[in-house]
Amino acid sequence: MQLLTLSREHLFSQSRLPFDIVDRDGKLLLPAFKALDEQAVRAKLLAFGEVYGEARSVEAWRRSLAQTVDALVRRNAPLALIARAQPMASRHPAGNDAAVTGETDADVWEQLQSQLDMALRDAAPGQPWLHRVLQLHARASALGRSRLDEALFHFFHSRARHAEQYSSHQALRCMLAAGAMARELGWDAGQVQALELAALTMNVTVHRLQDRLARTHVGPLDRTLRARIARHGDDAAALLQASGVSDPVWLEAVRLHQDASLESLPEAALRPGQRMARLLRRVDVYCAKLSCRADRVALSPLQAAKQVCLGPDGRPDRLGAVLLKVLGLYPPGSFVLLDSDEVGIVLSRGARADQPLAAALVNAQGEGLLEPRLRDTARLGLRVRAALRADQVAVQPSRKQFKVLHQASRAAFAPAGRRLMAMA
Repeated sequence: MQLLTLSREHLFSQSRLPFDIVDRDGKLLLPAFKALDEQAVRAKLLAFGEVYGEARSVEAWRRSLAQTVDALVRRNAPLALIARAQPMASRHPAGNDAAVTGETDADVWEQLQSQLDMALRDAAPGQPWLHRVLQLHARASALGRSRLDEALFHFFHSRARHAEQYSSHQALRCMLAAGAMARELGWDAGQVQALELAALTMNVTVHRLQDRLARTHVGPLDRTLRARIARHGDDAAALLQASGVSDPVWLEAVRLHQDASLESLPEAALRPGQRMARLLRRVDVYCAKLSCRADRVALSPLQAAKQVCLGPDGRPDRLGAVLLKVLGLYPPGSFVLLDSDEVGIVLSRGARADQPLAAALVNAQGEGLLEPRLRDTARLGLRVRAALRADQVAVQPSRKQFKVLHQASRAAFAPAGRRLMAMA
């Protein structure tokens, strides 16, 4: 019997599955149509790690489900109906069963951001701040790898409108983007981990200062502040070393993460820490431009990309191209104007950088929709016409609506479903 691995998304996507669930040896774990929405059953299956289904049965179920979802999207069905076609209740890799706790990804990211904020505020040699950062990184990295679209949505959308606790939000956002870029570049797990930890700690010695400047500062910085900011890479590396960090790559990446001169050096001439610092600087600048501050609104993604990702010839350079491939031209959480004259918010990245899945918030007549509608921008008539800044969009869906939006987008962009929609 040929078996297919069942991801946690597939395992808990419905209350019952029409095929047997077995272990790698074909031993029955749960018969077909047995209820999956009981906590004890889910705990039992999760304890096995990988579980399987008979290949032909699983593929037939996926095709049928994808056709159902595609038909709903084509009929412009309400998001709640699409979400129920393939509800998402998988266990968070961060350690919480969302089906049991009811937590959204946004809830988990807010908890992680708050924990990071407290850890960085307490940073000092001899204090347990670094241990807390390491523990937090393990949870954040796992959740980001599992659900990157939702993570990016949370940080890009919230930071475009709010400047509170800027530093810890920026650290987590840079961790997510830098880690995704490093994996796209083929870096090994140890390098990715060092890079992500550098992203979380690169601004530790100016953590409170960054928060204050983002909230209240208008106008040019004075000489003292400019000097403090200019040396904060060195200061952060020194604090990390005094707190027990001995990894030279992590330390060098933090120390050099503001060094613009690295951009002019050939890739082959860079040490691993310099390579990480160059990538971190690019991500840091890009993410900062998508954040509002006391003295400016957040840029649109296209404005940020033009300033950060293009080389002297006006085309994306190597790092710029990787950033756009990983995050998309219109990252999750950003606003777009569609060819249908609707205004939407991007939910997830698509098969192409310029063709995300979005939700229409405002109709062609300029009226806010009581219930947002999914829009696959790969389709003619629904392509993205322009990127919008957050301050250009007055409509703000509720957190409950965001949860339904993400459930519906996961259903519509399930691998099999996406293939069917792309063929239409």
